[in-house]
Amino acid sequence: MAKDTTNSTLREGEQFATAYFDTAQKIKIAKALDDFGVEYIELTSPAASKQSRVDCEAICKLNLKAKILTHIRCHMDDARIAVRTGVDGVNVAIGTSSHLMEHSHGKDFAFISMKAKEVIEYVRAHKLEIRFSGEDSFRSDFAEILKLYSDVDRLGVTRVGIADTVGSATAREVFEKISTLRSVVGCDIETHFHNDTGCAIANAYCALESGATHVDVTVLGIGERNGITPLGGLMACLIMVDRKYIVSKYRIDKLGYLENLVAQAVEVEIPFNNYDRSSFAEKSTKEPERAF
Repeated sequence: MAKDTTNSTLREGEQFATAYFDTAQKIKIAKALDDFGVEYIELTSPAASKQSRVDCEAICKLNLKAKILTHIRCHMDDARIAVRTGVDGVNVAIGTSSHLMEHSHGKDFAFISMKAKEVIEYVRAHKLEIRFSGEDSFRSDFAEILKLYSDVDRLGVTRVGIADTVGSATAREVFEKISTLRSVVGCDIETHFHNDTGCAIANAYCALESGATHVDVTVLGIGERNGITPLGGLMACLIMVDRKYIVSKYRIDKLGYLENLVAQAVEVEIPFNNYDRSSFAEKSTKEPERAF
């Protein structure tokens, strides 16, 4: 079971209600993520604003061990800007559900396939990693998703991404769709689970069991609405399955500092039952005797 993480605290996390990271905070968080051992750090699109571009370029110049990615629309203008920032890879997304195709861009799957080919070939020509993802793909026509992802796999994408954008997926649905997708594509599979029903950790673990290779996470799960799979929660889940692998791959001892850093930046309290506090210490489970 592959257990790689794409940490989106500085992209998805920026959509959290009280997240207003300045450049210094982003750099400090990026360094802390790198110290923890995340494989990828995903940043807000440099096409979103001049400041986003400046921040992206600044983090790329830190020479971190983690690879730096940026999340962009499936559009050549965004791709050209992203490539010039110095990132290691580009995460491309376009709406594929009937709702988003009608209300977001008004195009069909034939158009999406054409734009995907254009952007993928451009990014690959610059020797960067590329992930292609259908936004709201769990609610999309899955036969069309399989065809589209098979096409982009043949074009040479590093990963395809499948996103539970509204947090409505069930574990059974995750297992069925990821297993099917795994049988169709040879590239890596990245997953993105929102936590609207409280199932993001369970769905992420199920996805890994079903053949996914990467999970999008954020520190404390911060993100749009009530967020996505929390880094600490996923670590708590995976450490129960393969403690030796996880503690050798990640600096679990750095997690508390990382979570406190982000909590202070977004001005939230860390809950008493946070995974970092309760799941990693090997303590006795024997209950203390009660006095009556």
